[in-house]
Amino acid sequence: MLKIVSHESEWCPKYYGIIVGLFCSLYMITLCLSIKIFDFHGATLPAGILVFPLCAILADILTEVYGFKRTRQAIWAALASTVLFAVFTQAALKLTPAPFWEHQKDFENVFNFSWRISLAGCMAWVVGEISNSYILSRMKLAQKGKHMSVRFIASTVIGQFFDTFIFILVAFGGLITWNAFFLMALTGWGAKVLYEILFLPASISITKRIKRAEGVDHFDPQ
Repeated sequence: MLKIVSHESEWCPKYYGIIVGLFCSLYMITLCLSIKIFDFHGATLPAGILVFPLCAILADILTEVYGFKRTRQAIWAALASTVLFAVFTQAALKLTPAPFWEHQKDFENVFNFSWRISLAGCMAWVVGEISNSYILSRMKLAQKGKHMSVRFIASTVIGQFFDTFIFILVAFGGLITWNAFFLMALTGWGAKVLYEILFLPASISITKRIKRAEGVDHFDPQ
């Protein structure tokens, strides 16, 4: 039987730090991969889409298990990681390469774009993930903890709409045509939602296991 809690002071999470670490790591992998654009049956997509849906799923799990406040802290941690990524990659670009190192141009070709990817990631992440987490939190209260799959999908549909369109607009605006932009955004959004639906049985199972391991079912205050 799970203990019902609504305030952070009522319990001390055991696995929150591990999940936040994984959450931030996956998001940083997403940013690195998003520098590459690939073709998928005529649609162009950032390679980060291979990993990013896992970040969205983890955000759902974090909110469902640990609540909106703690998930918001995890989102800010990922945001801080993004800023540090941009700062240090740009600093590394300025370092004088060793005489024997012949890959400075390749390094520049990859990471000259990192600041824009990071900016896009910051803006999209804050809007998309906070809206996703907030909607899931409110739906859990309204549903009295039932119908977990419904709120997982509904929050993803709305949150990933904002995330995908903002990210692609900021990251690739001016570099691609408007037709390519809408095709990329709609395809990316649809792929993330489909990913969530396909992964739903596993994410529900994982969420329930973590709740049992923590021994609580957290509801945010009204």
